[in-house]
Amino acid sequence: MGTMSLMDVGSFTIEDLYAYREQREDMTIQLIEGEFIVSPSPAWVHQVVHSNLFALIARLAPEECRVISAPMDLRAGERSMIQPDLMVIDATLSFDKSVTVPPLLAIEILSPHSQRTDLVRKPEVLAKFGCAHYWVVDPLRPAVREFRLVSDLYVTRDDVEGDDEFSTDAPFPVSFRPNDLTR
Repeated sequence: MGTMSLMDVGSFTIEDLYAYREQREDMTIQLIEGEFIVSPSPAWVHQVVHSNLFALIARLAPEECRVISAPMDLRAGERSMIQPDLMVIDATLSFDKSVTVPPLLAIEILSPHSQRTDLVRKPEVLAKFGCAHYWVVDPLRPAVREFRLVSDLYVTRDDVEGDDEFSTDAPFPVSFRPNDLTR
């Protein structure tokens, strides 16, 4: 494919995504069901939460798990290549350009521009791909919403904010207060 623009109409492929990224290295570009999703660089609070959450999850994850941080592609089918902010995968696996199996846990940190993508589009893709656990962290509230895969849909298991404790047992035990992620 020649020069591409976001104005191109059609269903894009993984190969189109790689070609477009070569033209636009200044943005995060993902592919969801054949549609390009373009995001600006994350804000300060997003990165603070990301760093704190990565450190926490990496410390609590069992040895058989590896915590991966964006930008790492997750190839979730033939027409979807997404980049969860954090993924927990089986530590025995290794990948070249992208993760190609469902992560044990995918985590997204909301940004004002990404709410529809993180709360609707990505969960649809991740559920269809078979990712059993999905968390959405809102750094502005601050809050954590935990989703678990039931059949082929996510159901909310917990929604915790502020100084209340978020606690889960899957895919491994984790407890923290959402407010602590912003410090």
